[in-house]
Amino acid sequence: MVWKAIKYCQPKQYEYELVAEIHHEFLRNGCLTNSYNTIIGSGQNSCILHYIKNNKQMQNGELVLIDAGCEYRYYASDITRTIPVNGVFLKEQRIIYHIVLDMLNLALKLFKPNIKIKTINSQVIQLLLLRLHSIGLIHGNLNNLMQTEIYKIFFMHRLCHWIGLSVHDCEYIPCNDDVILKPGMTLAVEPGIYIPKSNSIPFLYRGIGIRIEENIVITSTGNKIFTKNLINKPDEIEKLMRSKI
Repeated sequence: MVWKAIKYCQPKQYEYELVAEIHHEFLRNGCLTNSYNTIIGSGQNSCILHYIKNNKQMQNGELVLIDAGCEYRYYASDITRTIPVNGVFLKEQRIIYHIVLDMLNLALKLFKPNIKIKTINSQVIQLLLLRLHSIGLIHGNLNNLMQTEIYKIFFMHRLCHWIGLSVHDCEYIPCNDDVILKPGMTLAVEPGIYIPKSNSIPFLYRGIGIRIEENIVITSTGNKIFTKNLINKPDEIEKLMRSKI
């Protein structure tokens, strides 16, 4: 359903117009309830984790982060895509997008039975640090950067959470580092990068916020991605946005 908003999006619209498009699709397909307050964050708002004002006018050259989910037959979904408002990723936006996408793809390879969440977190964070270091957003020894948790400047939330009858299901079993994954466990996996508007950051990277989120279930051999039919590659997003409604 988020794909409809991706096709609909264009500069000078307001964030709430995308909310309306998404909620229309939810209702049209028999989903009467949202899983949570829909997040449509454009420009700097894409760096606000739980932004729900949704009242900014979207501008040419900005990204917009779309975090929307509905309930269907009592089960919740939680999906995020980040797209260029004008349909074309700028160079720096695309660079950061690919880092997040690589984090996601690595995580999806690692989510399988009998592995601890902290093992997955560690490998994904190492990838994040390596890539941020390679483009000059962080500096220093990678081991030291890992220990000081400098990555939390750019990625301040957890990699995953349970999902089911609630968008944060089974909270009596914390989705923490020590959990060992078992078949049947259902999660939302949501790597992201949020770059502050700081003088220490190269100008063209400031204010870029990107998150990509998929819903999965752990199987006996790995995982099944419920949201795999919703495109997440930059070229695919640009192609879809060129084919307006």
